[in-house]
Amino acid sequence: MYFIKKVFLFVLLSGLLYGAFAQVSPEIQLGARGVISFNTDISGSQKATSVNDFSDTGLLLGFRQKLYNRFRGQLVIGLQFPDADSDLGQVFFHQTFLRIEDQKNILKMGRSRVQSALIEFPTLRDDDALFLTDVLNPFSSGENTEDNQYGNVIEAAHVFAQRYWLRLHGEHFTKTPQQPATAETDFSLNAVGASFVYRVPETQIWNRPFIQQIGLGFNNFLTDRRGYSSHFDKTLKNILVSGIFNIKPDPIYFVDARFQVVYNLGFKEVKTVGSFYDLTRAAAAAHFFSLRFLYRKLERPTLQLALSGGFKVFPNLTNKTRQWQVIANAFYRLGENFDTVLQIQQTRFTGDLQALYGKTETRFQIGLVYSIDQRWNKQFEDRNSLLNLEHGYIP
Repeated sequence: MYFIKKVFLFVLLSGLLYGAFAQVSPEIQLGARGVISFNTDISGSQKATSVNDFSDTGLLLGFRQKLYNRFRGQLVIGLQFPDADSDLGQVFFHQTFLRIEDQKNILKMGRSRVQSALIEFPTLRDDDALFLTDVLNPFSSGENTEDNQYGNVIEAAHVFAQRYWLRLHGEHFTKTPQQPATAETDFSLNAVGASFVYRVPETQIWNRPFIQQIGLGFNNFLTDRRGYSSHFDKTLKNILVSGIFNIKPDPIYFVDARFQVVYNLGFKEVKTVGSFYDLTRAAAAAHFFSLRFLYRKLERPTLQLALSGGFKVFPNLTNKTRQWQVIANAFYRLGENFDTVLQIQQTRFTGDLQALYGKTETRFQIGLVYSIDQRWNKQFEDRNSLLNLEHGYIP
């Protein structure tokens, strides 16, 4: 009888210890996206071909933990292959942050995507129309598109009624060193801003209301503008307005429209654009739109066709400087999260931009995309999956 009691106590204690360890074991997340394309670029009479362009291919690893109160914590580490012509090396860490959140509040600190855009457009890569879809980094030389998209961030968000997002953010945008051999040592905040967005929750998107998302954002860069002592005058101000609308909310043949306007108030002394430095500081208005058709067969996306385009004007420049861009693409799902894509885009420049980037550029792309999103020791319902940190061409 004594032996039976000891065995019972041992089994009970083992069960309690196992339960205790099970409660504190983290949920493990794995996210990956492979983007491989064959590119053909035509600039004027010149033609260039790139085989196996795997830029923007990335790997994400996440850990989530229940905290002692109503909050939960998360660690995310991610690496990505940058553009082939960048000076960031073979790979760079684009996501390294800690986040704590509950149902209505989110605090995020580390390195991640900066708030340079409010919505995504259905393009193969997120930088396909960077000059029209994102607020540009005025501290960068413009050599790396990633300088406009990633930085050190601190963000606080509050969600009202599960649909209204108020977000405050402070960011450190990457600065291009004056000398190539000099590493950046100043990581103080050089941008602050806020946004207010109405967004239908993921669990309710299947209802397909007419307004899916509409938002307003402010991005302010803390520059060293010469000749001015006031911090307000030195601040480079940008205003973003965006929206997503379901035009035909059919469950099989679905059509939506998207738009975003980025208005850079600029500095009045910038009258010509001779470099990327001038481009980011000149007053400008960038408009971008898209119309997307999605065919969902058996509740799964099968075919997506999208036509996107936009233009950018510079009202204060002495030369008539403009930029236009059109992107058309088609995605076809070959299997679970495995797609093939055909994309064609053309960009035209006039005025000062023509001297910097040429008159026209046309790009043809054929590619494959594979996405992975896995979880182990599942403990939480998702507000967003790990792959929401990456660009989604089929939103």
